[in-house]
Amino acid sequence: MKPRSKVRSAVVSGQFYSDMPKVLRGDIEAFLDRAVSAPDPSVRGIIVPHAGYMYSGPVAAEAYRAIRGASVDTVVIVSFLHRVFIQGILVDDADFYETPLGRIPVERELCAAIRAEAPCFAEAVEGDLNEHSLEVQLPFLQFAIGDFSVVPVYMGEQSVANARALSDALAKHLAGRRALVVFSTDLSHFHPYHEAVRMDQKFIRMTGDRDFMKLCRSSDSGEIEACGLGPVITSLMLAETLGWDGPRLLKYANSGDVTGDKSSVVGYAAMVYKTGGKR
Repeated sequence: MKPRSKVRSAVVSGQFYSDMPKVLRGDIEAFLDRAVSAPDPSVRGIIVPHAGYMYSGPVAAEAYRAIRGASVDTVVIVSFLHRVFIQGILVDDADFYETPLGRIPVERELCAAIRAEAPCFAEAVEGDLNEHSLEVQLPFLQFAIGDFSVVPVYMGEQSVANARALSDALAKHLAGRRALVVFSTDLSHFHPYHEAVRMDQKFIRMTGDRDFMKLCRSSDSGEIEACGLGPVITSLMLAETLGWDGPRLLKYANSGDVTGDKSSVVGYAAMVYKTGGKR
């Protein structure tokens, strides 16, 4: 008997985005139509937020418009776990991820090759992940790119050591592939509007400077906040190894720009990496 496929079903469909395919497509199309960035075939990596589409959709759309129609076979999504703690990194062993727009195949051979690279990739999580930091990227990707396979990566401990192991593994196994790497993070959480903007602009400047150790120190001291700091650090390391230019900011906003409530906001940024010479 053929083994039953392991499918990761959407857990925030109907909450973070519509669970009705027609409405979801319309929402994403509207976000992309309002975005001002241009499709750019040189984009290799993007940093995007993962909040509900009402809040972060306009920001994420700037990055997804930049990769709209891209000729990509594989999308690696580097996310993290909000509700489950692991010390290492989970490279998921599911067969498919499912959204209201359909199923996405997991590139299992590539996932297995990455897991074989270091002990930190041996992590497993029993049962449901109940995680949205990766899931909310999938409908945007389905609409913007179409057919692709996914490598779902969830960082547990967002340490420099884990980021280095992941960066090294990705650099090794993405060579020669038509791949896009998506790095998922929101920025500061629940500060007054002007304080949030100050913190987030500092984060954006530091990320642009590509000094990941300074980012780590500033995060530890509370000067900046990014819930997906591990994915961002991984992006900087991978950019250095692969010779990407950037990251370049496409759009910044926070939840207060949407709701009008500026007493306590969450920050979002869309940034891109492009092919280019090493710095």
